Amino acid sequence: MPSSAAGKGSTPRRCVRSIRFIAALLALTAGASACTRVGTPGPAATGNAWTHHGRLVFATSADPKNLDPVLASSQPTLELSLFLFSWAVRYDEKAQPHPDALREIPTVANGDVSKDGLTLIYKLRPHMKWHDGEAVTCRDLRFTWQVVMNPHNNVVTTDGYNAIRAIDCSDPLVAVLHMKRVYAPFLVELFGPNGNAPILPEHLLAKYNDDKGSFNTAPYQSAPVGSGPFRFVSWQRGQEVRLAAFDDFYLGRPKLREVIYKIIPDGNTLLTQMRSHELDLVFNVSARHYREFRSIPGVTIVAPPVFSYDHLDFNLRHPPFDDVAVRRALAYALDRKTMLTVLNHGLGDLAPADESPRLGQAYDPDVATYPFDPAKARTLLDAEGWKLGPDGVRVKDGHRLSFTIGTPSESTYGQAIETIVQRYWRQVGASATIKNAPTSLFFDNTANGILQGGNYDVAFFAWAASADPDDSQIYSGKYFAPHGQNALFWNDPRATAAMDDALGTVNFERRKRDYYVVQEELASQLPTIVLWFSHEVVAYNSDLQGFAPSPVIADFWNPWEYSL
Repeated sequence: MPSSAAGKGSTPRRCVRSIRFIAALLALTAGASACTRVGTPGPAATGNAWTHHGRLVFATSADPKNLDPVLASSQPTLELSLFLFSWAVRYDEKAQPHPDALREIPTVANGDVSKDGLTLIYKLRPHMKWHDGEAVTCRDLRFTWQVVMNPHNNVVTTDGYNAIRAIDCSDPLVAVLHMKRVYAPFLVELFGPNGNAPILPEHLLAKYNDDKGSFNTAPYQSAPVGSGPFRFVSWQRGQEVRLAAFDDFYLGRPKLREVIYKIIPDGNTLLTQMRSHELDLVFNVSARHYREFRSIPGVTIVAPPVFSYDHLDFNLRHPPFDDVAVRRALAYALDRKTMLTVLNHGLGDLAPADESPRLGQAYDPDVATYPFDPAKARTLLDAEGWKLGPDGVRVKDGHRLSFTIGTPSESTYGQAIETIVQRYWRQVGASATIKNAPTSLFFDNTANGILQGGNYDVAFFAWAASADPDDSQIYSGKYFAPHGQNALFWNDPRATAAMDDALGTVNFERRKRDYYVVQEELASQLPTIVLWFSHEVVAYNSDLQGFAPSPVIADFWNPWEYSL
């Protein structure tokens, strides 16, 4: 078990990839953090007769691989982690940080961040308890860092954590983080939802944090003991996860008594159970069912913008995607505006790179774009020597312009994207064969995974980014998979240098200039085609109070305030 960050070096940070089954026919009004509401609410005075007061039942399409976000980046694990665990901070519906396990947000102004950025003070709340009754202390936070930095643990990310030199726990309620270097996005990453490492219990897990990888298969991973607002009760794999209110939660006993998280892969079943009131909430409502959800009496729909973007990644190690001209041609061949209208009823924001035009603090509106132009796509391919064969598929030096495209097999939305993309690309002479894989394999955080193992040609999924503009974990040339999250194998020295510089300063204007460079390189070199930033559609029982979905990582930032 390492006692300093030196044990693992510069391995990558979290990947919070997920398929968000985006769809809706809503127009966003009133600004970046506003939500559009439609639907027929229940009677204000009496509420819905079918409401089970004190119990929230909601659903996802895929079973979690495990329940510890340190080891799993799938959306179900991340959603549940907001109920089960404590984080340094959480982000509200306006993407603003709120202290969670901390008493206050660390800043230079309050003295919790040194002027040189090399000392961070995390003041823990008093009276925090684990679900087994033990006290939460600085030792737990330090232990979490040690878990992340143990090279034998299959953690999602070490980025940011590998910038920590030591953590001083002289005061059991004050963690003093001594940094090896400035790490600008510390607030969103270190022990926050974006960093995939909630505070873990040392007294339960220390014996597993060894050099044999015991942590990866510890019973805890499927029956966690957290310190969040709800405690784990049971997990019937493939069916449901049950949680109960934690009476000793440090921010007060949750208003809900019970939470049931159901696993329902089929969109028709989700709709049926919402109609029969077996479910109180469905997120990532699909396009084909949007109008039907909207018509259910007593159901409210919101569609806030989120830091999640749908994109097509190229594996640059696989020809012909090592040729930027081919990548650009395939971008020109896609009518993204029509795709957004057809698949998502226009609900989303077209973007040329990885910063949200609506929410991004460092969005550059002047980078290169690739408007729909199939004639230009054909011209580019012709110029590169790709000539049409008798079956309409291009050939160069005896090699067909033929490759695979994949997405998680549970995603009907992903499959719809694939089908449309396949059709557009065939019109310019490129043949894409669909080859999907189960979510658990697609996002497997090892060399066996589809993405992490580089076992794909083109992959479609969504990246749930953070409120901070840094995406170095997936685009830096230092973080190649499987030991990092750059599964595109894109190594652009100019972009990597800009990301490094941005991470090493707390001067935001300087960081913004750096991220302009990153966006320019992404748009020019096109290792990925960003389709659009999403608006997530959520349908829920109109009796549900206190629910305000966050655009950062997962909707459920304040579940202890929910009531039914």
